[in-house]
Amino acid sequence: MISTVVVCFNEAEKLQKCLKSATGFADELVVVDLDSSDASIEVANKFGAKVFHHQFVPFVELVRDYAIAKTSGDWVLVLDSDEEIGKNLKEKLKEVVKKQKFTAVNIPRKNIFFGKWIKHTNWWPDRHIRFFKKGTVLWSAKIHSYPAVAGEILDLEAREDLAIVHFGYDSIEEFLDRQNRYSSIEAANLYDSGLRFSWVLFFWKPAREFLVRFLRHRGFLDGFYGLALTILMMIYQMIVLVKIWELEQE
Repeated sequence: MISTVVVCFNEAEKLQKCLKSATGFADELVVVDLDSSDASIEVANKFGAKVFHHQFVPFVELVRDYAIAKTSGDWVLVLDSDEEIGKNLKEKLKEVVKKQKFTAVNIPRKNIFFGKWIKHTNWWPDRHIRFFKKGTVLWSAKIHSYPAVAGEILDLEAREDLAIVHFGYDSIEEFLDRQNRYSSIEAANLYDSGLRFSWVLFFWKPAREFLVRFLRHRGFLDGFYGLALTILMMIYQMIVLVKIWELEQE
């Protein structure tokens, strides 16, 4: 039995497309709603999903294990509400279940930002552990963390037809709003781990972002999108350091 689990907060339109894409693949749909005020719950009910309520949390890793615990399947596919899966990926994952050779699958993500597939800029293949045998994967409570996996992992090849499609940001405003929230969380985590503000880091981290995204991962091949996203991520790194400095002052 395969379960698909989605954590959702005020993304009814995207949730509908997400659940529709999982139809015919999952034997069970589970939606954990973080106190949405839109029609997210109605959409989940429309697809016959089991709905569980959880208080709002600022990032999804805090409730990953809780959400997975609500599933009944032997295998679990984890999706965010702004993600979809296609036919070839579904068939590939069913093959994994039949062969029983691997306990988890590292799946590439096709990131759609501002309506464009970002093929470079360190956002492809952007693999994530999203399909696994239940009980073999455990997430930490850190933002954007990779889970601990017990057993052998299958790294899917970087093919568009084998990727989860991620509709990440529809506008610059949405990008900035989310990165502002993420930067506060990351700054707090780094501060708690002992990192402190320094001028070296303040200049090095943005510079490294440029070197990695725009040069090493050929962000220039994404055109203006690659340049804009690189600059935005450079600014993000600077904001994280400034927020760490702010925590020191407090």
